Amino acid sequence: MTEFQLYALSGLGLYFLVMIIMGVVSARTETHDGFVIGSRNVGLLPTLASITTSFRDGSGAVFWVGAGLGAAYGGLWMFVGLITASVFFILFGNRIRLIAKEHDFITIGEVIRHFIGKATEKSASILILFFSLIAIAMQLYVSGNIFSEVIGFKSDYGIIAVAAVVGIYMFFGGYSTVIKTDFLQFFIILLLIIFPLTIQPTKADLLDFSSFIDVDLEFGVGLFMLGCFYILSGAETWQRIFSARNAAVVRWSFPLSVVFLLFMTLCLIWVGMGIKPMLEGTDPSQALFFLFSLTDQIPLWLLSSFAVVLMAITMSTLDSFCYLFTASLGKNILPSQTTNTREKYIRFARIVIPAVLIIMIYVAMQINDVVQVLFNSVSLLYLLSPIYILSATGILKKSRWIDWYTTICLGLCAIGYIYMFINGLTENLILAGLPALSLFTLLLLAAGFQRLSLKR
Repeated sequence: MTEFQLYALSGLGLYFLVMIIMGVVSARTETHDGFVIGSRNVGLLPTLASITTSFRDGSGAVFWVGAGLGAAYGGLWMFVGLITASVFFILFGNRIRLIAKEHDFITIGEVIRHFIGKATEKSASILILFFSLIAIAMQLYVSGNIFSEVIGFKSDYGIIAVAAVVGIYMFFGGYSTVIKTDFLQFFIILLLIIFPLTIQPTKADLLDFSSFIDVDLEFGVGLFMLGCFYILSGAETWQRIFSARNAAVVRWSFPLSVVFLLFMTLCLIWVGMGIKPMLEGTDPSQALFFLFSLTDQIPLWLLSSFAVVLMAITMSTLDSFCYLFTASLGKNILPSQTTNTREKYIRFARIVIPAVLIIMIYVAMQINDVVQVLFNSVSLLYLLSPIYILSATGILKKSRWIDWYTTICLGLCAIGYIYMFINGLTENLILAGLPALSLFTLLLLAAGFQRLSLKR
């Protein structure tokens, strides 16, 4: 074992141990409510940390470090979309928080059932489950390959190790552990700033904003849509609203999380810029993994620390989607008696979480291009944004025909997306958002017709 591998293994081992201890300690001290929803009294800093870490994921880290080698700041148009979406949560987030608290909702699917109906709840939840599985597989892929590059083992072993650690602490602590570990991981991820301060990009690269200003229209608009739809359609985003203490937490946590997320993203871009001279000719999508081969050019302590930071990035998203899948399956898909008490829900979760991790280990081992998987799966999830927006604002009123109309429209738009995907049309980022925009238009027409009917 090399000196670098020894340092990195020590750091990763300590990090894994702390995560497991937090899960075990949570299990000894928390209530059943703590396992299920953590708390509905989570303050600003933990909520901010949890939102930020859940959106700074491993596949995104691969993309942004690669961007430092090529597109540089062009990808930051995504943050214009994130800022736009944050305004929505500032205006309407507290309304949803109060409804969730009143009815003891823990998933966005339950909110959809409340506002629209059961058919829409089921169909939307199927998309949530699908994306959750893809997200879990992507995080396992990235973390496993980081483990492989750092320790020198086969990536499969790294995937298994990460899944085991997440499975253990979530088995014991549930959702409260997600919040607590996100809080710790938030500060670990902020250590990203050390890397560009040590391996500094050239001044020319650092100050060249032409890639942002002169960005291709299709690419820029597509990334804006990605940023806007990604946060609006993220079911895990809404869970942070459900657990927020009050209106102020909701209104401040989202814009502040965008600020911290931008800081973390810039650090990842600067990492790519800093190592660009060392990785000439490297495929940008592989830059993050090849970075750990630069042991002769980068201080070992810095590489080891970066490995821990990246592991925190992937695991903070991984545990969020494990919980999201479990909650959505139990509360929105299966019969209500499966999880109608806290005790039943906990037993259910402790079976499902390990099971889904085991299955996704195999799926993660089959992934080849994590960046392409990210864009393809995220753009399918766009379809949920119109339903969330029109539910949260109260524009759609609950009725039997609206419920089935929404379900049918969602199904047709999903089929349209699949057709576009098969024919390669979703590679155009603007066209990838067309099914969601079509659904939004169809639902607005239905809402207008519904209001006219009520006035008669």
